[in-house]
Amino acid sequence: MQVVDWLLLSVIILLAAVVRGCIGFGFSALVVASGMLIVSPAILVPLVAVLEIVASIHMAFGTWRQAALKPLFYLLIGTAIATPLGVMALVLLPTADIRLLLSSIILCLSLLLMSGWQYRGKVSPLCYIFMGLISGVCNGAAAVGGLPVATFLASIKLSMRSLRATLVLFFFFADIIFILSASGHGIYSHFLLILCGVMVVPMTLGIYVGSLLFEKFNDKMLRRAVILLLLAISLIGLVRELLNLL
Repeated sequence: MQVVDWLLLSVIILLAAVVRGCIGFGFSALVVASGMLIVSPAILVPLVAVLEIVASIHMAFGTWRQAALKPLFYLLIGTAIATPLGVMALVLLPTADIRLLLSSIILCLSLLLMSGWQYRGKVSPLCYIFMGLISGVCNGAAAVGGLPVATFLASIKLSMRSLRATLVLFFFFADIIFILSASGHGIYSHFLLILCGVMVVPMTLGIYVGSLLFEKFNDKMLRRAVILLLLAISLIGLVRELLNLL
């Protein structure tokens, strides 16, 4: 990586962390979708996993009491089962295929969030476990496991504070599961650990700013702005990869 790459990645992480501090999700998707233009998914995905854990620790002290703990437990069961499958995909699939898959996932979930879709069926433990399975695959392969969970929890009308707190704890445990699953594949190199240490600085600053904004701005407006941003990033990524295939 060149100096300009380090600077651009720092700016991406800072802005994504502001979003994370505001609404509790969106950090991974924003960093992965934007950062893929600078570094490969094999570096970006494990980097994001470490940063999500640090962000969750930073935010958990003030939010954990508002979390929906029972849904969180069942979500994590599914995530623990499926994350190793996603990690295998990250290791085995070509970079171009992963980029196309990531952009497609982010586009579909952004459209679903934008539509205002609501789940109207019975929310049983099996529903949460199934969503955890989907999240685990997405988390292992693309570090965007929080988007399916955020989409589902938003659809069952959790309050914004409860949604934010539940996602903070979910990211903490889900990314620990990812790191344990990835450790056997030699993903965390010496360079990657240095990169993680450096990028903690802009991420921590962004979380702090975002937490301040959460108390000042309308959360509905913030959520819509993030969805629009995710939609734009996913479309840019899809167009770029499809052009490369032609």
